[in-house]
Amino acid sequence: MNISIGEKIKNLRQQKGLSQEELCGEYLSRVVLSRIENNKMLPSIPQLQYISNKLDVSFHYFFIDIDCEYSRDSDSNNQIENSILKILYLQQDYYSIVKIKETDIETFIKFNDFNKYFYLGISYFNLNMLHKALIFLKRYINEYTKSDKINQKINVITFVEALNTLFKIMLKNKNYAKCEHYLLMAINHLKMHNAMDSKISYIVHNNLAYIFLQTCKFDKIINLLEDFLNKCNNFNYIDIMPDIYLSLNIASYNTQQYEKAIKYAKKAIYSYLYLDDEISAGSCYLNYINALRYSGKINEAITTLEFCKNNFKDIIVLNKLLYQEMVIYFNLNEYSKVQNIVSNIKLKYLPARFKHNINFMLGHIYYLGGKRENSIKYLKKCETFFISHNYFYDLVLLYEDLYTITGDENYKVKKKEYKNKIGRKNILI
Repeated sequence: MNISIGEKIKNLRQQKGLSQEELCGEYLSRVVLSRIENNKMLPSIPQLQYISNKLDVSFHYFFIDIDCEYSRDSDSNNQIENSILKILYLQQDYYSIVKIKETDIETFIKFNDFNKYFYLGISYFNLNMLHKALIFLKRYINEYTKSDKINQKINVITFVEALNTLFKIMLKNKNYAKCEHYLLMAINHLKMHNAMDSKISYIVHNNLAYIFLQTCKFDKIINLLEDFLNKCNNFNYIDIMPDIYLSLNIASYNTQQYEKAIKYAKKAIYSYLYLDDEISAGSCYLNYINALRYSGKINEAITTLEFCKNNFKDIIVLNKLLYQEMVIYFNLNEYSKVQNIVSNIKLKYLPARFKHNINFMLGHIYYLGGKRENSIKYLKKCETFFISHNYFYDLVLLYEDLYTITGDENYKVKKKEYKNKIGRKNILI
C-alpha cells in the first residue's frame, strides 16, 4: 500500500533510531514535525530538503508512489488525482512547484500526475515568468489533445483553464488573433464534453466577447452570448453576468439595436443590485444612459441622469455621472453647459478613457471658439487613444477640426480613411 510523505518521514526516522528532537535539530520545531508526520500539514520544499539530508535519502524519494486519493471537483464533477503538486497548487504555493522542477527535475518527471505541466505552467504564470508559463502550458495542451477521450473528459476543466491562461498571456501582447484561437478551442472542448454550464465556461465566453469587442466584431458578440445564455443560465455564476450583459449592451448599440442595448443595460444594473454592489450598479447606469442617448431618447437620458445624481453618493460614481452629463450636452451643442460641468469634475476620480473623451470635447469646443492652439493641444492628447480603441466616428470629427485649423493634408487623408472604417461608438451620436 502506498504511504504519505508524513508516514515516510516517520518510518525512516524510527528506522534510524532518531527522536523527533534529533531530527528537528535547530531547523524545525517538534510541533511542526509532529503535524507533518501525522499528515496534518505538508512540509515546505526547504523543510523537505533538510529532512531528506538528515535521513540520508534523495529528495524525490518522498514523492514516489504517494497514495493518490481521488476527490470530486465540484465544477467539473470529474475525478482528479490529488497529488502533491495539486495540493501545492490548491494552496497557491506556486514557488514550491517551480522549486521542485528547477532544483530536482528527476523528481518532477517521476510525478504520476497527468496535470503536472498545467500546475507548473500556472505557477510560472502567477510568478510572472510568462515565457516559461507559455512553454509548459503549451506542452500540457499538446499532451491533453493527444490523450484518449476518457482522459480528456476527466480533465476538460483543467484544459480549459490552461487555454484561458494562454489567452491572458496573449492579451498582454495584444495578440487578439491568438486570444480568439485559444478561447474558441476552449469552447469547442467544453461543448464536446458537455461542460458548457461550468463556471470556467462563463468566464471563457465573457473573455471571447471582450476580444470581439476589441476587434469590433459586434454581431459575433451578440450571436455568441445570446446563444450561450439560451442554453446555459446558471444562477450560481451571477457574479459574471453583469460583464456578459454589458458586452451585449455595447455590441447592441454599436449595431443600432438600441432597444436591445437598453434591455441588457438594465439587466446588468439589476445583477449588480442583486449582488449588493451599488457602486458598480451606479457606474452601469452610464451604459444605460448611453443606450438612451444613442437611441435618441435624450429627455429620458437626462431624467435618468438626474435620478442617478440624487441617489448615488459615491464620489467616483458622481464624477462619472457629471462626465455623462457633459457628453449629453456636448451632443446637444450646449457648449457653455459642457464647460460649466467640466469645471466641477474632479479628474482624479475618472478612468483614462473619460479623461481622453473630455480632451476631445474641449478640443472641439476650443476649435469652435477660434482658440486654435488650445484646440490642437487637446485634440492631439486623445488622438492615439482613440485610434487604439477604434473610436473612428469621433476621429473623423477630430481630423476635420485639425485639418480646418492647420490645413495639413495628412489630416484630410486620415479623416477619409476612418470615415470608411467600422469602429465603436463613443461620444458622438
